[in-house]
Amino acid sequence: MLRELRWLMAGALATTLAACSPGDTELLAPRATARAPGRATTQQENLQAFARVYGYVRWFHPTDAASRTDWRALAAIGVAQVRDAATLDELRTRLVELFGPLAPRLDLWIDGESTPAPGPTPQGRDTMVYWQHEGYVGTRLSLYAPPYGQVRVNAEGPHRRRFTQAPAPDARVEVELVPGLHLRLPTVLSPADAEHDGEAPLDDAGLAHAARSASGYHDLDVRQGAVIEVWNVFRHFYPYQDTVEIDWPGLLAQALADAENDRTVDDTAATLWTLVHALQDGHGMVGHREIAARGRLPVRVEMVDGVPTVTGTDDPSHFAIGDVIEAVDGVALAPRVAHLADRLSGSPQWRRFRAASWESLTGPRDAAATVKLRRGRRALEVDAHFNASEPAQPPRPPQLHRFDDGTYYVDLTRAQYEDLEPALPEIAAAPAVVFDMRGYPSNTHKILAHLLREEENADWMHVPQVLAPDGHIVGWDPIGWHVRPAEPHVQGKLTFLIDAEAISYAESILGYVEAHDLGTLVGTPSAGANGDIVRVDTLGGFFVIFTGMKVTRHDGSRFHVEGVQPKVAAAPTLAGLAAGRDEVLEAGLANARTP
Repeated sequence: MLRELRWLMAGALATTLAACSPGDTELLAPRATARAPGRATTQQENLQAFARVYGYVRWFHPTDAASRTDWRALAAIGVAQVRDAATLDELRTRLVELFGPLAPRLDLWIDGESTPAPGPTPQGRDTMVYWQHEGYVGTRLSLYAPPYGQVRVNAEGPHRRRFTQAPAPDARVEVELVPGLHLRLPTVLSPADAEHDGEAPLDDAGLAHAARSASGYHDLDVRQGAVIEVWNVFRHFYPYQDTVEIDWPGLLAQALADAENDRTVDDTAATLWTLVHALQDGHGMVGHREIAARGRLPVRVEMVDGVPTVTGTDDPSHFAIGDVIEAVDGVALAPRVAHLADRLSGSPQWRRFRAASWESLTGPRDAAATVKLRRGRRALEVDAHFNASEPAQPPRPPQLHRFDDGTYYVDLTRAQYEDLEPALPEIAAAPAVVFDMRGYPSNTHKILAHLLREEENADWMHVPQVLAPDGHIVGWDPIGWHVRPAEPHVQGKLTFLIDAEAISYAESILGYVEAHDLGTLVGTPSAGANGDIVRVDTLGGFFVIFTGMKVTRHDGSRFHVEGVQPKVAAAPTLAGLAAGRDEVLEAGLANARTP
């Protein structure tokens, strides 16, 4: 009861974010002292206040109760409970009802009321319970264990620290949630306080079920709950917040407002894409099983000379390399690609590629489509079906190919290292080697050992270490491949073909080419998105993916969005494709054969 009285006490106070030391505290000017509990609030204010408390308690308040709560159910139920609060006082009461059972040390007060006194702090590091986050732990995607983890230090159960930094004993979040309503929440507790075992009010079984259902997105509370969960994950754990400028309050407000008008799975996906787009993250995506069940036309389309052009076909009876696709089922394709690119996340070159090749030609699986295209000067109309799972691959030489002059072609996006290994003596002795990196390779990074002349120890992957909310990163766990040279050493002149499809793992390999000047880069810029991804399964059957670690160049400079730049620019043209030419490969071979 005394704790409940503290929740209902109030007072004007500066807003602070206390993390690891008193030096991190930021003070704001005091507000007016007039009492404001009766000030009317808007639905948008109510939801934004709930969103912020949700993130602070879920990931940074280390009670047993908070760690065991069904947070997705609470997201939807909380949205429903706070939306129509009429005043600041009513909003505070509802927030207390939702979060008080999980966080008895939560203080909420309103301008004009007395500021609650801070509670007791633990005495000594060994009596402190707090969260350590090393990156964000999402849904596991494969048998490979990513380097992300979290632990409640000194709590019951596993409590080994993941890194050495620790917060101050009095570390807390202290913010103004909305004008006139303030929050204080400790992020460090004593063991006794951390053992608090309350239960959130999750008695709306129907809404809790909808939050977990793949069709739950039909409910506004579920849609806005998904926005709140995803926004919080990005706000607290996205590793590029010192690189990418994001208006976090504005982003949340926009997505919450958009969710009000959503009706379909595509509508809701578009709203979640609003959040992902702001990250400028080429790994970023939004998924749902209803979307994944769709098919695509059996072609590959890229923007060539400014128009959507077929660069690969699995249906040569209907589509030829170099065809310009003008419309699908009456919808002009070029504007559609531009619209999709505006929604996607990442660098301009990656968004343009992804929109054209992966997003623009999808539809109900196996459904028919009427395609208008231009082949040279001829206008054609063909019937096709959305029966493909992936874009068609462009025509290329065999994955391992030796030209008559001895120049070797190695496609690292198709060949496995097991394919390369028997040919290594021949590749090593070739006068020149062209490595094709236009796409995504598969475990072929081992080739680097045969290209480097000396061992390297660069750490270019950096996992964020987090103790406090709102993007406050206290350190980085550095990771590198630390490649050691191996025989046989490739002696010839090296050329690497690149384009925007080279993303992530491909850029890890290209980072070595760039850092150690292993060869000439030919083509167009790579995607500019690297680092282990994180999947967040959220309400209504949706999931989002984002990059969970920061990747830099080997010298520590920025890589994100910029990507690897070619030394020799080369790109396909309409005339070249129509003539059956691979102009990027031609430029690469010309470079390789130049003394």
